[in-house]
Amino acid sequence: MTQQKYYLQCLGCGHKTPDFGRWFEQNQICTDCGSKHSEVWYNTDYQDLPRIMKNNLKSFWKYLPYLPLIDSSNIISCVEGGVPVQQWGYLEEYAKRQYNLTIQVQVYRNDLNGGTGTFKDVAASLAASIFKEHGIKQYCVASTGNTATSYATYLSIAGINCSVFLPKNALKASEAFVSAYGQQVFRLKEDYTKSKVLATEYATTHNILISSGNIDPIRIEAKKTMVFEWLRQLGKMPDVYIQAVSGGTGPIAIDKGVREIQSVYPGLKNPRFILIQPDKCDPMVQAWEKAVKEDFPLNYENDYPIIDNPKTVIPILANGHPATYPLISKLVKESNGSFIRINEAKIADYARLIAYESKVLLGPASAVCISGFFESLRKGQIKNGETVLLNMGEGINRSPDFVNEMIYTSNIVDHVDQCKPHSMDYYRNQLWEAIEK
Repeated sequence: MTQQKYYLQCLGCGHKTPDFGRWFEQNQICTDCGSKHSEVWYNTDYQDLPRIMKNNLKSFWKYLPYLPLIDSSNIISCVEGGVPVQQWGYLEEYAKRQYNLTIQVQVYRNDLNGGTGTFKDVAASLAASIFKEHGIKQYCVASTGNTATSYATYLSIAGINCSVFLPKNALKASEAFVSAYGQQVFRLKEDYTKSKVLATEYATTHNILISSGNIDPIRIEAKKTMVFEWLRQLGKMPDVYIQAVSGGTGPIAIDKGVREIQSVYPGLKNPRFILIQPDKCDPMVQAWEKAVKEDFPLNYENDYPIIDNPKTVIPILANGHPATYPLISKLVKESNGSFIRINEAKIADYARLIAYESKVLLGPASAVCISGFFESLRKGQIKNGETVLLNMGEGINRSPDFVNEMIYTSNIVDHVDQCKPHSMDYYRNQLWEAIEK
């Protein structure tokens, strides 16, 4: 009997696919036009959403009526997606002190997710649950690191085999996470682009389901619940959204979430998207700067560079082929947002500051997000009275080598006369001076 809860609709021609079982059978493409981009829509009354939001639950699975799973017994969860939004007052004080801006700074900390402590956990949880419901036994994914670890973890819990294709610059920690759960690793001697090519060939050869990347409707459906959580916790959408970006599922999912619930929140709109890339891998920023300079000519969104073997030391942001730029750039433009480049050599300074002020050890991609906040202030991208939300992707456990960058107070000594009491305020001043240079 065909389920009536949801369906997938092609963004290209409008063709409807009845469920994920059929979607998988047709190789995750529209059978009418061949498009890979379909969205999930629900035959569900959204009037219950405000009531659900009143419950202070810990997982995104509280939104099951608006997720494409039929039987709750198939849920695979490690308590993810219900992380608290935190207000970081010292960043607000800095904006007031340096730029005379009165703003609110809210931080969405995905390192608090119960799976692997990254923003990929909600997608992996939903994927594992859907695969279990539809009897999927094999899956493969190309990843720069975080997707690999999350999917390896959750699919292992579900008893589903996952083959992971990692580029040469992926962290050993990512490889270790995947292996620890008995999942298979194929490590390439080339970059992420080649990893995706080889993963696709592998999936075709062995008739194995493969991740369809940043437009994967499973990823979108999981991450759209960020919108629900911000409305629940803040009572409104932020005015500005800042995120380090490699592929860009976050903004795509936010846009989907906003459009989905406008029947009960008619005035809801996207925040202004400010997306951050490090200077060692910044193809989206390069494309955006060119489009701005040329006043957004026709088909600007399809004009972007491809960076082979990017030199960034942040593997999870090492995506030199921004295939989603045509979609992401339109969302950024429509929101009056921007793409911003930061100096990768400075991210440790920001990570040390956050560690001191918030007692939070960031992963490097999260430090890029924080860097982007300061750079946005310098560029005048944040306005007086706005609420700014920083979406931090991962904590230090995903990049254990980065913790070495936190060392700055050590003294080399050989006798006690060289050891004197200290004042933490001295170090605090050093940290703020470093980011203000």
